[in-house]
Amino acid sequence: MAIKGPLNEIRVLDLTQAHAGPYGSQLLGDLGAEVIKIESPGRGDVIRGTPPALKGEGYYVLALNRNKKSITLDLYTKSGKEAFLNLVKVSDVVFDNYKYGVIQRLGIDFEDLKKINPKIITCSITGFGTSGPFKDNPAIDDIIQGIAGSVSIGGEPGRGPMRPSIPIADLSGGFFGAMGIMTALYERQKTGKGMKVDVNLLESTMSLMSNHFQSYFLTGKPPQAQGRRHPAYPFGIFQTKNGYLTLGPSWPEITHVLNRKWLVEDQRFDSMENRLQNKSELEDIMVEAFLEKDTDEWIELFKKNNIVGGPVNTLDVTENNPQVIHNKTIIHMDHPVCGPIKAVATPIHIQGLEKGSHEPPPTLGQHTREVLNGILGYTDEKIDSIQAEAEEHARNTKKNVTIKM
Repeated sequence: MAIKGPLNEIRVLDLTQAHAGPYGSQLLGDLGAEVIKIESPGRGDVIRGTPPALKGEGYYVLALNRNKKSITLDLYTKSGKEAFLNLVKVSDVVFDNYKYGVIQRLGIDFEDLKKINPKIITCSITGFGTSGPFKDNPAIDDIIQGIAGSVSIGGEPGRGPMRPSIPIADLSGGFFGAMGIMTALYERQKTGKGMKVDVNLLESTMSLMSNHFQSYFLTGKPPQAQGRRHPAYPFGIFQTKNGYLTLGPSWPEITHVLNRKWLVEDQRFDSMENRLQNKSELEDIMVEAFLEKDTDEWIELFKKNNIVGGPVNTLDVTENNPQVIHNKTIIHMDHPVCGPIKAVATPIHIQGLEKGSHEPPPTLGQHTREVLNGILGYTDEKIDSIQAEAEEHARNTKKNVTIKM
């Protein structure tokens, strides 16, 4: 498996699971890095079986793990940890998103790993950071978005916050992690030394909310739930006769398209300040007007009048959008268990670099022998021994588990 890209000479040991870390390491794999996903024997990534699933492969693991190899190692066993450390010696990056303290307890944090590979780069994604009062708190996307404040500006005004449909905290943590790794790789070219990268979901989410925080810093008023509309201008989402559309900055052209030319002369709306002050009244008029035609009719009028806008698509419509097809955003792969599958490609395009084929997400442990034999030169007997020790550890662990009610 060789994916063409600028990171072709980079080997990443991927200890990440769930969403944030796997998204970041998939970006690296899409850019050509050799990403070796190290999973727990028997269980694997915690979201491997999350339904909907195809032949046992959950949609999360299919969405976030292409262009990777999967091996199983139990880092709590002597042979499993030894194999991992041997891989560290011949790798460039170790990427994890464990809860703070896990890699320290395992003895595989940056300070430990740089002793055996001074050029190693580590990247850890945590919920809140590696110090401070929240560092030990559990964190998932919803919790982070609530604390960061992004949930407070979602939903309809006066109706309470609404859970965001996109996992902004996880995704931002993933791509800031990937960006930090690439920055560290660039710096290593100059210094020859590895470095430690730390990214946390709280700061990542707040970074994506910079405009909202700046509004608060300037006015002293925290933004409230914004519903379907922009907080300052009369644009956003409007219902039509048969669906919904999005409208961008369009004043005063929109008054002609809506056949409400008189709005331009109305003293309530004749300046930006007045339109903002009387925003609710203006939007009520626009809401009524948009119900007069179908979405496609409005979009055609938008095009003729140079107005920025578009339909609100469901995903089946988006897949067949002419621009999506032209961009080749939907890619096709042949999975060893699931057969033909589709996925959304990386959005990064680099001029002059030919894109290679995409490898499907691996099944649990699919490349264990390939990696340990091909990279470390382990014999089949030694690999069997590692797996046997992991199985014994799993049996002993189950025996020692006590259920707390």
